[in-house]
Amino acid sequence: MPAAEDPGRIADATLEAIFAPFAKAERLALAVSGGADSLALLILAQRWRSARDNGPALLVLTVDHGLRPESAEEARLVGRVAARYQLPFQGLSWAGPAPAAGVEAAARAARYRLLIDAARAAGATHLVTAHHRDDQAETFLMRLARGSGVYGLAAMAVDVDRGGVHLVRPLLDIPHAVLVEVVRAAGITPAADPHNSDRSFDRVRMRQLMPMLAGEGLDAATLAATARRLSRAATALDHYVGRLFDEAAVADATGAVRLRADLWANEPDEIRLRALARILRAVGGGAYVPRLESLEALEAAMRADEGFAARTLAGTIIDLRKGEFRFQREPGRDGLPAFVVEDGFDGIWDGRFRVHLSAREAGAFTIAALGEAGRRQFAVCVPQGLPRAIEALPALRRGAAMLACPGLGIAADPALGIGFSASSLVAARMRDPLRHDDPGA
Repeated sequence: MPAAEDPGRIADATLEAIFAPFAKAERLALAVSGGADSLALLILAQRWRSARDNGPALLVLTVDHGLRPESAEEARLVGRVAARYQLPFQGLSWAGPAPAAGVEAAARAARYRLLIDAARAAGATHLVTAHHRDDQAETFLMRLARGSGVYGLAAMAVDVDRGGVHLVRPLLDIPHAVLVEVVRAAGITPAADPHNSDRSFDRVRMRQLMPMLAGEGLDAATLAATARRLSRAATALDHYVGRLFDEAAVADATGAVRLRADLWANEPDEIRLRALARILRAVGGGAYVPRLESLEALEAAMRADEGFAARTLAGTIIDLRKGEFRFQREPGRDGLPAFVVEDGFDGIWDGRFRVHLSAREAGAFTIAALGEAGRRQFAVCVPQGLPRAIEALPALRRGAAMLACPGLGIAADPALGIGFSASSLVAARMRDPLRHDDPGA
């Protein structure tokens, strides 16, 4: 996008190219922090939408982490800018206590969780962030420093599926300096985050290295272009993983996956590893694939001549039976999630099932794993069903009473006026290579 290289007004044609992929969405939620990049996103998205006769409604979201005294004022700044551009605004707050360590990761996870939930509640199909070309270059360096493979070095994906809401980054080809100029030209003073100069953060240290690297030809444009090319390579590899799944993998309605050991073992290293990564992310319900070194250790054990003893990785139990590797959800030390819900609830449970509840009468219900006791209570015999996967199915309870477990064909008594459905997302997540964001890869 050459027009984006020049400071000043981004050309209309460039702006249309940036946002056109989302033109048919009903609503776009914009993640805006108050910094220059995200304020530029707000300005550009509003300018694009105003120039069109039709298109998505825009919603501005911001999160106040409460980690700095000035964060509340930054949230108010976003609200004022949204009002200036006549855009609806919603402020969100992180209520959880800040951890003693890993504050950056915890705050990021909380931010995305709040933003995704708010976008979904507002009926937005896309959450748009302001990640730009310099961010992409820094991400590439951070992953290079920890020895990432091709998927990690592909850096940030343009489009990531987060439980039915697309996290999209349309500005990845735009330099930070251009976004700063957009905000300056609008006469807005952005918030300054002191964390941007705190060398305890990996990203800050990489950012400070950038001028020296640029002097050797490794500028942001070159690094981002390398990440883009590696993304193309990752897409090609995923194509062949899809072929392997067509021939060798089966995901059943309980969320378990079986993989033919012989066909998997005949694939090249990178295909074997990526197949495992995608299966583990889907079966374990995780947002990300496991770290590359963990995958490599598992892959080596699965290929060992002396046999394979059951292992656990990424919330998944892996074992070998009759020539098939079997992958089942593992509850972990903290168990599987339990949601207290009411009539009309529609959402994602454990990253693996889309669940919906309708109830004729008001009251609270709990969606939680069936568990071993539940499996034994119903004396379940599912043809070729795997016991751990059955125990990890979502079930509906009210108090101590088990009402329904759709995965076993157990519905609530019609006299209760309760409808509860649960559809597995495991097969779709395992087979979808296009929407990934794998910082651990």
